[in-house]
Parts: sequence; structure tokens; C-alpha cells
Amino acid sequence: MMDFFKCHARLNKSRSYEWVHFLRLESKVEIVATHQQHIALVITQILTLPDDTLTAFSRGNPFDKLLRSYDEFTADGKGLYRKKLGSSHYKYSKSAYSSGLYPKMLFGEHRIPLSLISRQLMNSDRKLSTVEFILCSNEVVLITKEEDRKINASEANGGFALKSKMAPNGGCRLAYCGIEIAPETLFNHL
Repeated sequence: MMDFFKCHARLNKSRSYEWVHFLRLESKVEIVATHQQHIALVITQILTLPDDTLTAFSRGNPFDKLLRSYDEFTADGKGLYRKKLGSSHYKYSKSAYSSGLYPKMLFGEHRIPLSLISRQLMNSDRKLSTVEFILCSNEVVLITKEEDRKINASEANGGFALKSKMAPNGGCRLAYCGIEIAPETLFNHL
């Protein structure tokens, strides 16, 4: 069981203070310093619930919001999604980058649909290291409205119908749809 037992500010490498939470998790102490680590810990604890409770919880909006929260904030908790700060943290498609549009005018697309991430989490061994790995393996890429339509629209409407599934070849659905990542943003990260 997780137990928050201490929280204090410490001086970090940039000589500013950050909050550090010490947690007791399964009889060992974990130092949690980032928003993403907090989300991973919460998800790990949720995954310890009985399967029927977990299934009911995962059908609703709370689990989806929790998964989305992982990518919507910087490590120190600053909002990114549809905010100017997101431009230095998210990768962009080539079209989105060359458009010059602000992040609030673009669409954040997960490389792996969240419904599949949710399934991977539930089918995993549910350990913290596994949860962190699954969450880290997914990322948001900012794309244009046209690219979003291309991914999500049905084949009959000129799209690839990949809103909630992977590409037929098992690879990245953005690449499958011909959406390339702007090289200028390859090193952007949360």
C-alpha cells in the first residue's frame, strides 16, 4: 500500500526549490519528484484494485483523464496541452511545425491510442516499473486539423480509421498515415 509520509522542499541542481514527496510503497521508500512519477504511482495503486472494480473504473472518464494527465504537464506540473509552453515539450508533425500555428490551434495525438494503453496497463504485471515503461512508451505529437482527420476519419471518408487502433502493420499510426515528425522537434520531451 502507498503511504505519503513526508513532503518537503529541497534545493535542486538549478538552485531553486522543488517539492519532493517520499512515499512508502510495498515496504520500500520511493522518491517522487515529477508529475509523471506521481501519475505512474497513482495508476499502479489503481491497478491493485479487484478486477471488477478496475473494469468499472476504467470504463469511465476518470481513468482516461488520469492517462491524459501524464502528457499534459511538465515534470514540475506546468500545463502543456494547448498552451504555448507545449511548443518546447511536444514533438510536431512537419505540417504542424511549418504552419506556424500555436499549440492551442493544433491537435495532440497519442502515438498509441489511449484505449490500447489502458488495455496494456490492465494486462500487465501491474508493477510500478511496468506502468512507467508503458506510459513512457507513448507520447503526444502535435498535428494539424487535416492530419487529425486523416487518422480518425473512416476509409469511406478518405481517412485511415485509426482513432482507437494501431496501424495494420503494427507500426506507428502517424507514420502509417504519412505524417512525419519535424526534425526540429525530435528532442522535445516532457
